[in-house]
Amino acid sequence: MSIIGRPNVGKSSLLNSICGNKRAIVSDISGTTTDSIDTYIKKEDKFWKIIDTAGIRRKKNVKYGTEFFGINRSFKSIDRSDICLLVLDAEDGVTEQDQKLAGRIEEQGRSCLIVINKWDLIEKDSSTIYSAEKKFRSKLYFLNWSKMIFISALTGKRVNDIFENAKSAIDQHRRRVTTSVVNEVIKEAITWRSPPTKRSGKQGRIYYGTQVKNQPPTFSLFVNDPKLFGSTYRRYIEKQFRMNLGFEGTPLIFLWRGKQRRSLDRDISKNNIELIQDD
Repeated sequence: MSIIGRPNVGKSSLLNSICGNKRAIVSDISGTTTDSIDTYIKKEDKFWKIIDTAGIRRKKNVKYGTEFFGINRSFKSIDRSDICLLVLDAEDGVTEQDQKLAGRIEEQGRSCLIVINKWDLIEKDSSTIYSAEKKFRSKLYFLNWSKMIFISALTGKRVNDIFENAKSAIDQHRRRVTTSVVNEVIKEAITWRSPPTKRSGKQGRIYYGTQVKNQPPTFSLFVNDPKLFGSTYRRYIEKQFRMNLGFEGTPLIFLWRGKQRRSLDRDISKNNIELIQDD
């Protein structure tokens, strides 16, 4: 589990709150943590490695040296994590740098939990949390699959909720579904909304689909021509997968395979068989 975020959003305070003691230096001065710190703890009968990373600033503000290498290790910690906790400041909202970090997590295919820290500093009424979540999600729309929780690392409020949600997201990240289930979802999706048709009259067709890997869950969809499926319909298919199968907390990858690609795959397989026979 990597704790990712800008400087001074409370990453080290969160680590201390999780561990129940002072594992990291906490200061109002941004940039106190200059390297990634690995901490091992046991929560709910499971052992976790928690990585407190250096706060990541804009590239133009980073000088070559300790901070530069610390931030590089922070990016690498995303790659070696099962899940990233993207920590945001409840008062600051979503900044451009937060969006870039969220994009990095998605690009690397990591599961994610959005953690809104310093929630104790916000004046609240019965609708505050709903309007706040809507505001945060409007700027993190590409992480709409990630759950969002509101905590206070200082008081410890809802900090323990992190592990339950993180475990659920990791399970979904590692999850596999059978080909028959995948095709049931595709069949239902097509029934409700047919693939688009071009002006020439040619309509997209999805023949079948299958899950080819996990971490993150990746699906191959075999179609007559990938160019017939625009971004709107592709988003619709992903929405149907999530609606029917869940996968909350993890990105999904869809590989749209056309006839030419399938023929090429068959030719490569055939040639490999012939080479083996010759040997």
